[in-house]
Amino acid sequence: MTPWLLLAVPLLGASLALLMRAALQRMKTVALTTTGLTLLAVIGTSLAQNEATAAMSLLCLLPATAFLTLLGQPLHRDNSSAWVMTLILLGVALGILTSHAPTHELLLILLLGLVCGLLYRHQPGTAPAAWRGMASFGLGILTALLALALPAPAATIASLVTCATLLPLLPLHSGFVAALSGLPGNLPALLAFILPTVGFHSLYLLLPSLSGTVLQTVALLALAGAVYGSLRALIQSHPLPRLGYASSAFFCMLWWYVADTGTAPVQALVYLSAVGLTTSGLLLAWYAIRARYGDVDFRALGGLAYPMPRFSTLLALLGLAALGMPPFGVFSGFLGMLLTPAFAPSGPFAIIMLVWLTASWYYTDLIQQVVFGRPRLDIRHEDLRQTEWISLMLVLLLLLILGVSPSRMFESHAAAPSSTVAMKGEPWTR
Repeated sequence: MTPWLLLAVPLLGASLALLMRAALQRMKTVALTTTGLTLLAVIGTSLAQNEATAAMSLLCLLPATAFLTLLGQPLHRDNSSAWVMTLILLGVALGILTSHAPTHELLLILLLGLVCGLLYRHQPGTAPAAWRGMASFGLGILTALLALALPAPAATIASLVTCATLLPLLPLHSGFVAALSGLPGNLPALLAFILPTVGFHSLYLLLPSLSGTVLQTVALLALAGAVYGSLRALIQSHPLPRLGYASSAFFCMLWWYVADTGTAPVQALVYLSAVGLTTSGLLLAWYAIRARYGDVDFRALGGLAYPMPRFSTLLALLGLAALGMPPFGVFSGFLGMLLTPAFAPSGPFAIIMLVWLTASWYYTDLIQQVVFGRPRLDIRHEDLRQTEWISLMLVLLLLLILGVSPSRMFESHAAAPSSTVAMKGEPWTR
Protein backbone atom coordinates (compact mmCIF):
# COMPACT_ATOMS: atom_id res chain seq x y z
CA MET A 1 0.00 0.00 0.00
CA THR A 2 2.98 2.35 0.28
CA PRO A 3 2.96 3.54 -3.39
CA TRP A 4 -0.76 4.29 -3.22
CA LEU A 5 -0.44 6.18 0.07
CA LEU A 6 2.44 8.31 -1.20
CA LEU A 7 0.54 8.90 -4.44
CA ALA A 8 -2.72 9.76 -2.67
CA VAL A 9 -1.41 12.44 -0.29
CA PRO A 10 -0.13 14.84 -3.03
CA LEU A 11 -3.17 14.16 -5.24
CA LEU A 12 -5.54 15.02 -2.42
CA GLY A 13 -3.53 18.16 -1.78
CA ALA A 14 -3.75 19.07 -5.49
CA SER A 15 -7.53 18.63 -5.38
CA LEU A 16 -7.78 20.86 -2.32
CA ALA A 17 -5.50 23.46 -3.93
CA LEU A 18 -7.82 23.59 -6.96
CA LEU A 19 -10.73 24.35 -4.67
CA MET A 20 -8.71 27.24 -3.23
CA ARG A 21 -7.71 28.75 -6.59
CA ALA A 22 -9.80 31.88 -5.97
CA ALA A 23 -7.46 32.80 -3.08
CA LEU A 24 -3.84 32.48 -4.21
CA GLN A 25 -2.33 32.79 -0.74
CA ARG A 26 -4.45 29.93 0.57
CA MET A 27 -3.73 27.89 -2.52
CA LYS A 28 0.02 28.27 -2.07
CA THR A 29 -0.28 27.49 1.64
CA VAL A 30 -2.17 24.28 0.84
CA ALA A 31 0.51 23.28 -1.69
CA LEU A 32 3.34 23.91 0.79
CA THR A 33 1.49 22.08 3.56
CA THR A 34 0.90 19.12 1.27
CA THR A 35 4.60 18.77 0.48
CA GLY A 36 5.35 18.84 4.22
CA LEU A 37 2.74 16.17 4.92
CA THR A 38 4.12 14.11 2.05
CA LEU A 39 7.59 14.27 3.59
CA LEU A 40 6.16 13.07 6.90
CA ALA A 41 4.35 10.24 5.09
CA VAL A 42 7.60 9.22 3.37
CA ILE A 43 9.48 9.13 6.66
CA GLY A 44 6.68 7.27 8.41
CA THR A 45 6.25 4.59 5.75
CA SER A 46 10.01 4.14 5.37
CA LEU A 47 10.40 3.55 9.10
CA ALA A 48 7.34 1.31 9.34
CA GLN A 49 8.09 -1.09 6.48
CA ASN A 50 10.54 -3.93 6.93
CA GLU A 51 12.01 -3.77 3.43
CA ALA A 52 12.72 -0.47 1.72
CA THR A 53 11.91 -0.25 -1.99
CA ALA A 54 14.11 2.76 -2.71
CA ALA A 55 16.75 4.81 -0.95
CA MET A 56 15.06 6.83 1.78
CA SER A 57 17.22 9.84 0.97
CA LEU A 58 15.79 10.04 -2.56
CA LEU A 59 12.26 9.65 -1.27
CA CYS A 60 12.78 12.46 1.23
CA LEU A 61 14.49 14.76 -1.25
CA LEU A 62 11.53 14.64 -3.66
CA PRO A 63 8.99 16.40 -1.38
CA ALA A 64 11.76 18.61 0.03
CA THR A 65 12.62 19.82 -3.49
CA ALA A 66 8.96 20.36 -4.29
CA PHE A 67 8.63 22.47 -1.13
CA LEU A 68 11.67 24.59 -1.99
CA THR A 69 10.54 25.23 -5.57
CA LEU A 70 7.10 26.30 -4.33
CA LEU A 71 8.38 28.47 -1.48
CA GLY A 72 10.00 31.15 -3.60
CA GLN A 73 7.12 31.51 -6.06
CA PRO A 74 5.35 34.89 -6.12
CA LEU A 75 1.57 35.05 -5.78
CA HIS A 76 0.41 35.30 -9.38
CA ARG A 77 -2.47 33.74 -11.26
CA ASP A 78 -0.14 32.41 -13.96
CA ASN A 79 1.70 30.31 -11.36
CA SER A 80 -1.35 28.61 -9.85
CA SER A 81 -1.57 25.80 -12.42
CA ALA A 82 2.13 25.05 -11.90
CA TRP A 83 1.53 24.62 -8.15
CA VAL A 84 -1.16 22.02 -8.79
CA MET A 85 1.00 20.19 -11.32
CA THR A 86 3.87 20.21 -8.81
CA LEU A 87 1.80 18.13 -6.39
CA ILE A 88 0.60 15.77 -9.13
CA LEU A 89 4.12 15.19 -10.47
CA LEU A 90 5.41 14.68 -6.92
CA GLY A 91 2.82 11.99 -6.23
CA VAL A 92 3.51 10.16 -9.49
CA ALA A 93 7.29 10.25 -8.90
CA LEU A 94 6.93 8.85 -5.38
CA GLY A 95 4.66 6.14 -6.72
CA ILE A 96 7.28 5.17 -9.30
CA LEU A 97 10.07 4.94 -6.73
CA THR A 98 8.04 2.73 -4.37
CA SER A 99 6.13 0.47 -6.78
CA HIS A 100 6.91 -2.74 -8.66
CA ALA A 101 6.07 -3.93 -12.16
CA PRO A 102 3.65 -3.45 -13.85
CA THR A 103 2.55 -0.47 -11.73
CA HIS A 104 6.06 0.98 -12.06
CA GLU A 105 5.86 1.06 -15.87
CA LEU A 106 2.29 2.41 -15.89
CA LEU A 107 3.26 5.29 -13.62
CA LEU A 108 6.30 5.98 -15.82
CA ILE A 109 3.95 6.29 -18.78
CA LEU A 110 1.75 8.65 -16.77
CA LEU A 111 4.73 10.83 -15.80
CA LEU A 112 6.00 11.08 -19.37
CA GLY A 113 2.50 11.78 -20.63
CA LEU A 114 2.02 14.60 -18.13
CA VAL A 115 5.28 16.27 -19.15
CA CYS A 116 4.37 15.91 -22.83
CA GLY A 117 1.02 17.54 -22.15
CA LEU A 118 2.70 20.41 -20.30
CA LEU A 119 5.10 21.01 -23.18
CA TYR A 120 2.26 21.02 -25.70
CA ARG A 121 0.21 23.45 -23.61
CA HIS A 122 2.88 25.98 -22.70
CA GLN A 123 5.15 26.08 -25.76
CA PRO A 124 4.20 28.87 -28.18
CA GLY A 125 3.13 27.78 -31.65
CA THR A 126 5.22 25.03 -33.17
CA ALA A 127 8.55 25.64 -31.45
CA PRO A 128 11.04 23.08 -32.81
CA ALA A 129 12.57 22.48 -29.37
CA ALA A 130 9.14 21.65 -27.96
CA TRP A 131 8.37 19.18 -30.74
CA ARG A 132 11.74 17.51 -30.29
CA GLY A 133 11.07 17.28 -26.57
CA MET A 134 7.62 15.78 -27.08
CA ALA A 135 9.07 13.32 -29.60
CA SER A 136 11.69 12.23 -27.05
CA PHE A 137 9.14 11.72 -24.28
CA GLY A 138 6.76 10.09 -26.76
CA LEU A 139 9.46 7.54 -27.56
CA GLY A 140 9.83 6.95 -23.82
CA ILE A 141 6.09 6.24 -23.55
CA LEU A 142 6.27 3.81 -26.48
CA THR A 143 9.24 1.92 -25.08
CA ALA A 144 7.60 1.74 -21.64
CA LEU A 145 4.58 0.12 -23.29
CA LEU A 146 6.84 -2.28 -25.18
CA ALA A 147 8.57 -3.20 -21.92
CA LEU A 148 5.21 -4.41 -20.62
CA ALA A 149 4.49 -6.50 -23.71
CA LEU A 150 7.87 -7.92 -24.82
CA PRO A 151 9.86 -10.80 -23.28
CA ALA A 152 12.90 -10.27 -21.08
CA PRO A 153 15.84 -9.29 -23.36
CA ALA A 154 13.83 -6.94 -25.55
CA ALA A 155 11.91 -5.55 -22.57
CA THR A 156 15.19 -4.68 -20.85
CA ILE A 157 16.41 -2.66 -23.84
CA ALA A 158 13.03 -0.92 -24.11
CA SER A 159 13.15 0.01 -20.44
CA LEU A 160 16.71 1.30 -20.90
CA VAL A 161 15.50 3.64 -23.65
CA THR A 162 12.82 4.94 -21.29
CA CYS A 163 15.50 5.60 -18.67
CA ALA A 164 17.51 7.55 -21.25
CA THR A 165 14.61 9.95 -21.85
CA LEU A 166 14.34 10.70 -18.11
CA LEU A 167 18.01 10.68 -17.09
CA PRO A 168 19.14 12.48 -20.26
CA LEU A 169 21.40 10.50 -22.59
CA LEU A 170 22.31 11.37 -26.18
CA PRO A 171 20.33 11.31 -28.48
CA LEU A 172 17.26 11.29 -26.18
CA HIS A 173 18.12 14.40 -24.17
CA SER A 174 15.78 16.78 -26.04
CA GLY A 175 12.82 16.19 -23.74
CA PHE A 176 14.82 17.04 -20.63
CA VAL A 177 16.23 20.25 -22.17
CA ALA A 178 12.79 21.30 -23.43
CA ALA A 179 11.22 20.74 -20.00
CA LEU A 180 13.83 22.96 -18.36
CA SER A 181 13.59 25.65 -21.04
CA GLY A 182 9.91 26.01 -21.84
CA LEU A 183 7.69 25.38 -18.81
CA PRO A 184 6.29 28.07 -16.48
CA GLY A 185 6.74 28.78 -12.79
CA ASN A 186 8.62 26.30 -10.65
CA LEU A 187 8.08 23.33 -12.99
CA PRO A 188 11.55 23.48 -14.63
CA ALA A 189 13.25 23.53 -11.21
CA LEU A 190 11.09 20.62 -10.03
CA LEU A 191 11.55 18.49 -13.16
CA ALA A 192 15.31 19.10 -13.09
CA PHE A 193 15.32 16.89 -10.00
CA ILE A 194 12.34 14.57 -10.54
CA LEU A 195 13.11 13.33 -14.06
CA PRO A 196 16.76 12.28 -13.43
CA THR A 197 15.83 10.75 -10.07
CA VAL A 198 13.15 8.55 -11.62
CA GLY A 199 15.45 7.66 -14.51
CA PHE A 200 18.34 6.73 -12.22
CA HIS A 201 16.09 4.57 -10.05
CA SER A 202 14.85 2.69 -13.11
CA LEU A 203 18.42 2.27 -14.38
CA TYR A 204 19.45 0.99 -10.94
CA LEU A 205 16.86 -1.75 -11.21
CA LEU A 206 17.87 -2.67 -14.77
CA LEU A 207 21.63 -2.75 -14.24
CA PRO A 208 22.02 -6.46 -13.34
CA SER A 209 20.23 -7.41 -16.57
CA LEU A 210 22.43 -5.38 -18.92
CA SER A 211 25.06 -7.23 -20.93
CA GLY A 212 28.62 -6.07 -21.47
CA THR A 213 27.87 -5.06 -25.07
CA VAL A 214 24.95 -2.90 -24.00
CA LEU A 215 27.04 -1.25 -21.29
CA GLN A 216 29.84 -0.50 -23.77
CA THR A 217 27.33 1.10 -26.15
CA VAL A 218 25.87 3.18 -23.33
CA ALA A 219 29.37 4.30 -22.29
CA LEU A 220 30.10 5.53 -25.84
CA LEU A 221 26.78 7.37 -26.03
CA ALA A 222 27.44 8.90 -22.60
CA LEU A 223 30.85 10.21 -23.66
CA ALA A 224 29.37 11.68 -26.83
CA GLY A 225 26.50 13.17 -24.84
CA ALA A 226 28.82 14.77 -22.29
CA VAL A 227 30.87 16.43 -25.03
CA TYR A 228 27.79 17.47 -27.02
CA GLY A 229 26.03 18.91 -23.97
CA SER A 230 29.10 20.92 -22.99
CA LEU A 231 29.55 22.35 -26.49
CA ARG A 232 25.86 23.26 -26.75
CA ALA A 233 26.00 24.92 -23.33
CA LEU A 234 28.97 26.99 -24.46
CA ILE A 235 27.11 28.57 -27.39
CA GLN A 236 23.86 29.37 -25.57
CA SER A 237 23.16 33.01 -24.83
CA HIS A 238 20.04 32.28 -22.79
CA PRO A 239 20.49 30.76 -19.32
CA LEU A 240 17.62 28.24 -19.50
CA PRO A 241 18.93 26.16 -22.42
CA ARG A 242 22.46 26.67 -21.11
CA LEU A 243 21.47 25.11 -17.77
CA GLY A 244 19.57 22.36 -19.57
CA TYR A 245 22.51 21.31 -21.72
CA ALA A 246 25.00 21.75 -18.86
CA SER A 247 23.06 19.47 -16.50
CA SER A 248 22.57 17.00 -19.35
CA ALA A 249 26.36 16.84 -19.75
CA PHE A 250 26.83 16.20 -16.02
CA PHE A 251 24.20 13.45 -16.06
CA CYS A 252 25.93 11.87 -19.07
CA MET A 253 29.06 11.69 -16.90
CA LEU A 254 27.03 9.63 -14.46
CA TRP A 255 25.83 7.39 -17.29
CA TRP A 256 29.44 6.85 -18.35
CA TYR A 257 30.54 5.89 -14.85
CA VAL A 258 27.69 3.40 -14.37
CA ALA A 259 28.28 1.84 -17.80
CA ASP A 260 32.07 1.76 -17.42
CA THR A 261 32.07 0.12 -13.97
CA GLY A 262 28.82 -1.81 -14.19
CA THR A 263 27.94 -0.57 -10.70
CA ALA A 264 25.85 2.19 -9.12
CA PRO A 265 27.38 2.88 -5.70
CA VAL A 266 25.81 5.12 -3.11
CA GLN A 267 28.20 7.91 -4.13
CA ALA A 268 26.42 7.94 -7.50
CA LEU A 269 23.19 8.68 -5.67
CA VAL A 270 24.86 11.62 -3.91
CA TYR A 271 26.20 12.92 -7.23
CA LEU A 272 22.80 12.55 -8.92
CA SER A 273 20.99 14.37 -6.10
CA ALA A 274 23.56 17.15 -5.98
CA VAL A 275 23.51 17.82 -9.74
CA GLY A 276 19.71 17.86 -9.71
CA LEU A 277 19.57 20.22 -6.73
CA THR A 278 22.15 22.64 -8.13
CA THR A 279 20.27 22.80 -11.41
CA SER A 280 17.02 23.40 -9.53
CA GLY A 281 18.64 26.15 -7.47
CA LEU A 282 20.05 27.92 -10.52
CA LEU A 283 16.68 27.70 -12.27
CA LEU A 284 14.97 29.16 -9.20
CA ALA A 285 17.52 31.97 -9.08
CA TRP A 286 16.94 32.79 -12.73
CA TYR A 287 13.18 32.64 -12.22
CA ALA A 288 13.60 35.53 -9.78
CA ILE A 289 15.18 37.50 -12.65
CA ARG A 290 12.40 36.50 -15.06
CA ALA A 291 9.75 37.60 -12.55
CA ARG A 292 11.33 41.07 -12.46
CA TYR A 293 12.58 41.69 -16.01
CA GLY A 294 10.91 39.09 -18.21
CA ASP A 295 12.47 36.35 -20.30
CA VAL A 296 15.68 38.21 -21.13
CA ASP A 297 19.09 37.20 -22.39
CA PHE A 298 21.53 37.04 -19.48
CA ARG A 299 23.87 39.33 -21.41
CA ALA A 300 21.21 42.04 -21.22
CA LEU A 301 21.82 42.25 -17.46
CA GLY A 302 24.99 42.91 -15.53
CA GLY A 303 26.57 44.36 -12.46
CA LEU A 304 23.98 43.04 -10.00
CA ALA A 305 26.53 42.58 -7.20
CA TYR A 306 25.81 45.98 -5.66
CA PRO A 307 22.09 46.58 -6.35
CA MET A 308 21.12 42.94 -5.65
CA PRO A 309 23.71 41.58 -3.18
CA ARG A 310 21.63 38.70 -1.81
CA PHE A 311 20.81 37.42 -5.29
CA SER A 312 24.40 37.81 -6.48
CA THR A 313 25.87 36.00 -3.48
CA LEU A 314 23.51 33.04 -3.75
CA LEU A 315 23.90 32.81 -7.53
CA ALA A 316 27.69 32.76 -7.18
CA LEU A 317 27.54 30.04 -4.52
CA LEU A 318 25.17 27.93 -6.62
CA GLY A 319 27.46 28.34 -9.61
CA LEU A 320 30.43 27.15 -7.55
CA ALA A 321 28.39 24.17 -6.35
CA ALA A 322 27.46 23.33 -9.95
CA LEU A 323 31.13 23.52 -10.94
CA GLY A 324 31.92 20.79 -8.43
CA MET A 325 33.72 22.88 -5.85
CA PRO A 326 34.02 21.58 -2.27
CA PRO A 327 32.33 21.25 0.15
CA PHE A 328 29.15 20.80 -1.90
CA GLY A 329 27.60 17.52 -3.00
CA VAL A 330 28.65 17.48 -6.67
CA PHE A 331 32.31 17.42 -5.64
CA SER A 332 31.99 14.80 -2.89
CA GLY A 333 29.70 12.58 -4.97
CA PHE A 334 31.99 12.56 -8.00
CA LEU A 335 35.15 12.13 -5.94
CA GLY A 336 33.50 9.32 -4.00
CA MET A 337 32.66 7.53 -7.26
CA LEU A 338 36.28 7.80 -8.42
CA LEU A 339 37.55 6.34 -5.13
CA THR A 340 35.40 3.20 -5.24
CA PRO A 341 37.31 -0.06 -5.91
CA ALA A 342 35.20 -0.72 -9.02
CA PHE A 343 36.64 2.31 -10.86
CA ALA A 344 39.93 2.22 -12.73
CA PRO A 345 41.12 5.29 -14.73
CA SER A 346 41.19 4.76 -18.48
CA GLY A 347 41.50 6.73 -21.70
CA PRO A 348 37.89 7.96 -21.82
CA PHE A 349 38.31 9.39 -18.34
CA ALA A 350 40.41 12.18 -19.93
CA ILE A 351 37.32 13.19 -21.94
CA ILE A 352 35.28 13.32 -18.74
CA MET A 353 37.85 15.62 -17.16
CA LEU A 354 37.79 17.84 -20.25
CA VAL A 355 34.01 18.05 -20.02
CA TRP A 356 34.31 19.02 -16.36
CA LEU A 357 36.85 21.75 -17.20
CA THR A 358 34.54 23.06 -19.93
CA ALA A 359 31.89 23.63 -17.28
CA SER A 360 34.19 26.16 -15.63
CA TRP A 361 33.82 28.27 -18.78
CA TYR A 362 30.05 28.39 -19.28
CA TYR A 363 29.11 28.49 -15.59
CA THR A 364 31.73 31.13 -14.80
CA ASP A 365 30.69 33.17 -17.83
CA LEU A 366 27.07 33.18 -16.61
CA ILE A 367 28.02 34.29 -13.11
CA GLN A 368 30.59 36.84 -14.27
CA GLN A 369 28.20 38.50 -16.70
CA VAL A 370 25.21 38.70 -14.36
CA VAL A 371 27.03 39.52 -11.13
CA PHE A 372 30.13 41.45 -12.23
CA GLY A 373 29.27 42.56 -15.75
CA ARG A 374 28.59 46.04 -16.99
CA PRO A 375 25.77 47.51 -14.87
CA ARG A 376 22.51 48.69 -16.37
CA LEU A 377 21.44 52.10 -15.04
CA ASP A 378 18.14 52.24 -16.93
CA ILE A 379 16.38 49.47 -14.98
CA ARG A 380 15.00 49.34 -11.46
CA HIS A 381 16.63 46.71 -9.27
CA GLU A 382 14.84 44.72 -6.59
CA ASP A 383 16.73 42.19 -4.49
CA LEU A 384 15.36 38.80 -3.48
CA ARG A 385 12.26 38.77 -1.32
CA GLN A 386 12.31 36.82 1.93
CA THR A 387 10.73 33.62 0.57
CA GLU A 388 13.00 33.63 -2.49
CA TRP A 389 16.08 34.12 -0.34
CA ILE A 390 15.07 31.37 2.11
CA SER A 391 14.34 28.96 -0.74
CA LEU A 392 17.80 29.37 -2.28
CA MET A 393 19.50 29.25 1.11
CA LEU A 394 17.81 25.91 1.86
CA VAL A 395 18.95 24.55 -1.51
CA LEU A 396 22.54 25.46 -0.58
CA LEU A 397 22.06 23.88 2.84
CA LEU A 398 20.93 20.61 1.26
CA LEU A 399 23.92 20.69 -1.09
CA LEU A 400 26.21 21.23 1.89
CA ILE A 401 24.60 18.29 3.73
CA LEU A 402 25.10 16.09 0.68
CA GLY A 403 28.73 17.20 0.52
CA VAL A 404 29.78 16.64 4.13
CA SER A 405 27.56 13.76 5.27
CA PRO A 406 29.04 10.24 5.40
CA SER A 407 27.80 7.85 2.75
CA ARG A 408 26.32 5.62 5.47
CA MET A 409 23.57 8.21 5.81
CA PHE A 410 22.40 7.45 2.27
CA GLU A 411 23.14 3.73 2.39
CA SER A 412 21.25 2.67 5.51
CA HIS A 413 17.83 2.49 3.90
CA ALA A 414 18.88 1.41 0.42
CA ALA A 415 17.36 -1.58 -1.21
CA ALA A 416 19.20 -4.85 -0.93
CA PRO A 417 21.78 -5.44 -3.69
CA SER A 418 20.26 -8.79 -4.60
CA SER A 419 17.04 -7.09 -5.67
CA THR A 420 18.70 -4.22 -7.51
CA VAL A 421 22.34 -4.20 -8.57
CA ALA A 422 25.24 -6.46 -7.84
CA MET A 423 28.09 -4.48 -6.33
CA LYS A 424 30.80 -7.02 -7.17
CA GLY A 425 31.23 -7.91 -3.54
CA GLU A 426 32.45 -4.44 -2.53
CA PRO A 427 30.89 -2.61 0.44
CA TRP A 428 29.31 0.81 0.00
CA THR A 429 31.83 2.96 1.82
CA ARG A 430 33.39 6.29 1.10
